[in-house]
Amino acid sequence: MYQTTFKDNKYTIFHDYSENNTRDFDMSYGGIHIAPLDNDEFTIFLQDINTAVNLGPFIISIFMDASGTTYAKDTNGNDINLRLVKSNSYTYPYMDSIAGYVDGLFILIFDDGSTFSNVDLNHAAYWYYIQGVSDINNLLQWT
Repeated sequence: MYQTTFKDNKYTIFHDYSENNTRDFDMSYGGIHIAPLDNDEFTIFLQDINTAVNLGPFIISIFMDASGTTYAKDTNGNDINLRLVKSNSYTYPYMDSIAGYVDGLFILIFDDGSTFSNVDLNHAAYWYYIQGVSDINNLLQWT
């Protein structure tokens, strides 16, 4: 799992690795690098997040269509339009003892505490614009 947090106008990346029933943990400050996910989910999106958190505030708009006319909604029902991301995280897919396979989950937490999430196997399409990183006239698909 990795998590990005924004505090005192700086982003910090927390990495939590689990192998052979051991836990390893590290952090990055400035010159942040979020490693690609093992399952190749969200490859371009993660590269854009890397750029955003190294440039300044991570401000995003998320759309339900490639033309950028319909905004995705946060958990409070508000449009995700130029929203400051205070934290984001990704939990890798895993096997649990009760339900079996659990999909990976990507979560954005905004400055008002609302969230937006995307599950690995969710085949809904989203498009995004990250301020200072991508072009509002050329939205990128979140895949």
